[in-house]
Amino acid sequence: MKNNVLKLLATGFYTGLSPYFPGTIGSFFAFIIAWYLRLDLITIIILSLLGVYICTQGELIFQKHDCSHIVFDEFCGAFFATWQLVSIPQFIAAFILFRIFDIFKPIPINKLQALPRGWGVMADDLAAGFLSRLIVAGLIYLGMM
Repeated sequence: MKNNVLKLLATGFYTGLSPYFPGTIGSFFAFIIAWYLRLDLITIIILSLLGVYICTQGELIFQKHDCSHIVFDEFCGAFFATWQLVSIPQFIAAFILFRIFDIFKPIPINKLQALPRGWGVMADDLAAGFLSRLIVAGLIYLGMM
């Protein structure tokens, strides 16, 4: 029972089990959740800390470091990327930036993935989400969104 719940969470309600682009599918689902739930920063931080445990357990279930089926990290990164955004264009920009940073992992994001267990799984996606949110904030400040 415990492993079933952990697998459900680690795979982002099974979106990570998609045979094609599980990270993108999981991220898209997370952005939809973020649009409707509008999570506050404390909730996002708590989910991210829980994510270290959930992703570590996901690695044990799938027997692979940062297995592509584990997308809870994408969920938390998406929640950071969308924090306090209010419009569809802002969400679209955040989604595109988040996926670019998560897929291509520019320096220093690529270094974070080397952290052990769930820390490495979570850290790169949190950094991608944070960086995406900063860029969108800059675009909003400049009046471009």
